Amino acid sequence: MGVSEFNKNFGKLVREDRMRMRWGEMDSLAHMNNVSYMRYFEEARIAWFNELPIEYHPKAEGPILGTITCKYLKPAIYPCDFLIKTYVGGMGSRSFKMWHELIDAENPDVSYSEAEAILVWADIGEGASRPLPEWLKSIIQDE
Repeated sequence: MGVSEFNKNFGKLVREDRMRMRWGEMDSLAHMNNVSYMRYFEEARIAWFNELPIEYHPKAEGPILGTITCKYLKPAIYPCDFLIKTYVGGMGSRSFKMWHELIDAENPDVSYSEAEAILVWADIGEGASRPLPEWLKSIIQDE
């Protein structure tokens, strides 16, 4: 399958992470449980955030997950090494979009799942949305 159309048309690649599937992620149907996909996307999302000048404390501002949807394309079966590609774009005044693709690290033509998320910039303490900072807009536009 390879890179999906939404990545080609809307997202800018900002990060690639290689991760190994864990045996304990298998469910009774002998493939990776659907919750684990979301955990891999979370790991990739937070890894990118950690590269940015974001601080998480009650008086800070930062991105929070507004929504996330996942399209499961092919069951992942242990053992498996993944490559998680992370893309950003689609900026609004207080939010931006992030896309992930979870593919087989050894065979990039095999795509296990895709996710699309909306991240909202927020005042962490107040839990209220705020305008995207200019530095973040610049990073997303320049990536």
